[in-house]
Amino acid sequence: MVSSLRFRIVWMLIPLLGLLALLGGSGIVLLGRLGGSIDAILRENYASVEAMQRLQVAVTQIDFSFRLALADHEDKLPQEFVDEWRLYDKWLDVEEHNITLPHEQEMVDQLVALTDAYRRQGKTFFLKLPATGDQRRLAYHGPGGLEEQFAKIKNTSGEILDLNQQNMHDADRAARQTAHESLIGFAIGLAATAALAALLAWQTTRSLLWPLQAMTQSAVAIGAGNLDQMVPVVSRDELGQLAGAFNDMVRQLRAYRESGYARLLRAQRTSQATIDSFPDPVLVVDSEGRVEMANPAAQRTLAIPGAAEGEASPLPWDPPEALRQPLGEALRDQRPFLPEGFDRLVLLSRDGQDRSFLPRILPIQDAAHNTLGAAVLLEDVTRFRLLDQVKSDLIATVSHELKTPLTSIQLAVHLLLEEAVGPLSPKQTELLLDARDNANRLLSRVNSLLDLARLEQQHERLPLSPLAPAELLQTAADSVRPRAEDKGVKLVVDITADLPRVAADAARLGHALDNLLYNAVTYTNRGGRVSLTAKVEPQAAAAAEADGPTDGAKGHAKPRSVVIEVADTGRGIPPEYLPRVFERFFRVPGQSPEGGTGLGLAIVRQIVEAHGGHVTCDSQPGSGTVFRITLPALANEMSKV
Repeated sequence: MVSSLRFRIVWMLIPLLGLLALLGGSGIVLLGRLGGSIDAILRENYASVEAMQRLQVAVTQIDFSFRLALADHEDKLPQEFVDEWRLYDKWLDVEEHNITLPHEQEMVDQLVALTDAYRRQGKTFFLKLPATGDQRRLAYHGPGGLEEQFAKIKNTSGEILDLNQQNMHDADRAARQTAHESLIGFAIGLAATAALAALLAWQTTRSLLWPLQAMTQSAVAIGAGNLDQMVPVVSRDELGQLAGAFNDMVRQLRAYRESGYARLLRAQRTSQATIDSFPDPVLVVDSEGRVEMANPAAQRTLAIPGAAEGEASPLPWDPPEALRQPLGEALRDQRPFLPEGFDRLVLLSRDGQDRSFLPRILPIQDAAHNTLGAAVLLEDVTRFRLLDQVKSDLIATVSHELKTPLTSIQLAVHLLLEEAVGPLSPKQTELLLDARDNANRLLSRVNSLLDLARLEQQHERLPLSPLAPAELLQTAADSVRPRAEDKGVKLVVDITADLPRVAADAARLGHALDNLLYNAVTYTNRGGRVSLTAKVEPQAAAAAEADGPTDGAKGHAKPRSVVIEVADTGRGIPPEYLPRVFERFFRVPGQSPEGGTGLGLAIVRQIVEAHGGHVTCDSQPGSGTVFRITLPALANEMSKV
């Protein structure tokens, strides 16, 4: 029977996996024993220890009331006496319901009997004996008196306390012993596992390395041009099959080398067959924009007639309006066009239905980096666009439905904390404060989801109005300044004088700045610095000086941009994560000291783009991060700059 390579590897690993499973099971059992020991310490003994300690405090206060009565000749039952007995009875009841040790019941019964006698003598002392004279003194100091009963109660409760403390010490020693034994067992198991792993690695290397070395040497020779190579087939497993496939490949390579034309023809046919197999439209254009290859999907969708094999179409292709500029840049500047968002979709009709396509345009170059043409792929994302729309509608609906009950919960918690419906215990207050914080956090995230859904749906235009950047920046800085001061971060606002106004929704744009400032303060350590600046875009300003302040043809001020920067001296963002910082629900791994949803920067981008601007991020790990918001200035404002 011929065993496969997979079968051999699996049987090599089974002993190791079995030993690992044994170690894991033993670890679970031992951890369970440790947990049980600790639980026994806390559950069975700690309650009794605490009860006896507090009972001794209460009985000491009761004894103090007798001594105080002897000194001050009180003739009525003191309120402190009654209150301390309540505490005493409470902790005695705790102990009566937590008897877990041998002989503890006898001690508790003795303590109950002493308590009853002490209580009766105490009531007689206050209610039946005169405040003056020697009767009370004799009742307290005499044989069998209150002082003697007090001492017996202290001794008995102390014995119960010592019994439970001793049991706690015994349980602690047992837990330590279990931990010690566990460490020894795990050390032995790990040593055995390491030895077995070394043995299996040696066997696997011996059985696999030689065939792979032979194949590597043959591959190197083939790469050097020597196609007269054959790998010996020494087994029938996967390595043998690989060697056979390798030999078949070498034979085919020799055949292709013997006929260069056949190879080129095959490559052309393979390329055409490859793009024909794509369900999405795919076409290749030459440097003049003429279609060289197109699959059936592209011919149906873009109305491209089939070209003769190996020849380009006689006329240049007239692409849809949305593809003309990126296709021209790919052919002229060798600039690829690889959009990710649905904002660059191309809407076309295919098979009588309107479809949404996400374009991909890649320039084709030769070895000398000359442009040979471009490949165009139109990815059909109609279903994904509909799913995204359904997702956005669902998020908006769910967020809206959650917001009202969350607000009601906040109001209820607020009323409870104000003690409008009755007083609260410290524990209740602590729980309500935690509930309020969680409700606020949840409501904030629901609001973020709702804001993002509204911005994505774009059902309504933002109410834009002329806004001075200085006012906007100062308001945003004031809102985050208390947090910066609490954290010890310096907040600096630097605004260029006479900045032009921008068309903005103050609330929305302020929300975007709040998100950026909040992140900057969060990821900046104490003693760091956060800067908020606004200025006219330098390139636009230089162009204004060169071209003049107005457009001579139309007599209007040339459009300019206002750049708002939020810079910090924090930890920075690694370069591999910079392209994703504005994605929804993305958070830089390992750099979030506080909980969040990863929606803040996505909301910032949506708000800025809704204002006709764009936002970018530059960062160096350890040197800080800079976010730049570029907004178009009002045309009639630039004449003031």
